[in-house]
Amino acid sequence: MKEAPGAHSQKQPVNSVFLVQSKERKMARTGNAYLDLELLSAKGLVRAKLWDCDQFKLEFEAEDAVRVVGEAEDFQGSPQIRIRQISRLPEDEVNLLELFPRSSRDPEEMFATLLQRIRQMAEGPLQSLMLAIFEDPAIAEKYKLAPAAMTYHHAYLGGLVEHVLSLIQLADPIADHYPELRRDLVIAGLLLHDIGKIEELSYKRGIRYTTRGQLIGHITLGIAILNEKIRTLPDFPAALKSQIEHIILSHHGELQFGSPKEPLFPEALVVHYLDNLDSKLQSMHGQYETDKNRPGDFTARNPALKRELLKIE
Repeated sequence: MKEAPGAHSQKQPVNSVFLVQSKERKMARTGNAYLDLELLSAKGLVRAKLWDCDQFKLEFEAEDAVRVVGEAEDFQGSPQIRIRQISRLPEDEVNLLELFPRSSRDPEEMFATLLQRIRQMAEGPLQSLMLAIFEDPAIAEKYKLAPAAMTYHHAYLGGLVEHVLSLIQLADPIADHYPELRRDLVIAGLLLHDIGKIEELSYKRGIRYTTRGQLIGHITLGIAILNEKIRTLPDFPAALKSQIEHIILSHHGELQFGSPKEPLFPEALVVHYLDNLDSKLQSMHGQYETDKNRPGDFTARNPALKRELLKIE
């Protein structure tokens, strides 16, 4: 088999189970076919190559669990596996959820903390709406397990609730510092800004977009979830409904980043900036973890931030 061009010499043996996220047959410059793969495990997503793949009997597809034997190496600044052997595993031999990266924190505990914070809100329409949403067992089950994104930040099981809990814990000190803010509206906006992710992303055989998620997106899906619950609450204030909708619609901050609207009142602005801060800091942290053994003063290019990061001792 041919070596991956440009690969570094330092290699680590691999004999592990992965969930195939993508599988594509390509042609090398030499004219030989190879497989370009993305493999998921509890450690995250990794690229892999099977060189001269036509000489192998390949009986697996994307979303199958496979056992991979080969070597892990650094290729152009990123980890990659050069595969020697790969074989599909019967589904009754593996728990697919064990092959997903997940939050280091207990999602049940994090969700319970969110519910406790909701119950501390002032009694009224906002609290009633939050309880109607987050005490719904169907929503709660998905919210606890969902990732917050495909790749950019908190891209693991429990990532959504971890991200939102972090935002809630940031919000109270901000509201203390700026007493003119409507604290409960900020809390509600943070709780709901990404709720559409529970329908946008699938996490049964890998982290990927659902068909509906790809077509519509989490912002529109979040508005649909919100409106469905508001219909069950008689006399919910129309102005408050519009303001919550606006927070969901504007939380990306700028039109070029996918927000149909830009923040037009203080609470919407706070939700945007806290979301932006938490997601980007977590993306940085993830990049440092990925590249902690990479030589040099800088990490590989971070796709979310579109830059290399200085390593800080």
